[in-house]
Amino acid sequence: MKAASTTAAPTGDGWAAEIKWDGMRVMADVHDGSLELWSSNGRRVTSSFPDLAGLAEAVGTNATFDGEVVAFDGERPSFGRLQQRIHVEKPAAALLADVPVALVVFDLLRLDGQSLLTLDYLTRRRLLEDLLDSGSRWMVPAYSIGGAEAMLAVAKEQDLEGIVVKRTDSVYQPGSRSKSWLKIKVRRRQEFVVGGWLEGLGGLAGRLGSLIVGVWDGPDFIVAGRVGSGLTDDERRRLDSELTTRDGPPFSEVPPLDKTPHWVEPTVVVEVEFAEWPADGMLRHPTYCGMRVDREPDDVVRE
Repeated sequence: MKAASTTAAPTGDGWAAEIKWDGMRVMADVHDGSLELWSSNGRRVTSSFPDLAGLAEAVGTNATFDGEVVAFDGERPSFGRLQQRIHVEKPAAALLADVPVALVVFDLLRLDGQSLLTLDYLTRRRLLEDLLDSGSRWMVPAYSIGGAEAMLAVAKEQDLEGIVVKRTDSVYQPGSRSKSWLKIKVRRRQEFVVGGWLEGLGGLAGRLGSLIVGVWDGPDFIVAGRVGSGLTDDERRRLDSELTTRDGPPFSEVPPLDKTPHWVEPTVVVEVEFAEWPADGMLRHPTYCGMRVDREPDDVVRE
């Protein structure tokens, strides 16, 4: 279930607020004493996070959870640190020690073979808290009923990604983006699809210097801007291996460019932070945050 975007936190006892965690959304399925992890686009990612395997023993029964894998930089979630893990299928012991991850579990969808999807949010939350105690590698985060504005203020003060506010009577709707769940972001940030790239200057001559990114608007693929800030040599190499060249632009309309672009199939999703995105213009001061292997390009729209 996905949250719709909004800019104002709803008030009243009919809404519960949670911190929005800056990580990788997963379904965690415990069955017959073992744990399987699935990304939001259906990829099996269990082998990428062996440090979470102990969750199965901690639960002690068959259950399916919704949550977020996060890596921390001090006390703050860091998507940049998580990037070192989500691309590695079988991490070595040194990487596991250097970049440990935790699973933030915020919903319970199945318990002892019974679906909980039609139960309301508060009932699912109470069952989750009764079932699972926080450990060194997983946690059940707090929520606040009627306290969205206060929690948003905390998110701003601590420079977190934002909050998610959920109707207390909401059922779980798999695959839908429902207004029963609303996300309010502190930082302007979202996913984009890569449609091309431009060569850089100096040491980057002939190499990837910046990405041309866009979003889907119905059947049209719309240019949103270009981003080069934040790209490291490691990310350039990773993108080089993922991008597939095509003859013409994938975009419905192409703005004037100061260099000859290299067009690619719109299959790679990246996350970008930006200062502003005017309704009739391009992203301002964008910064590349990382590749999203857990997102489907067809789902990427302007939030």
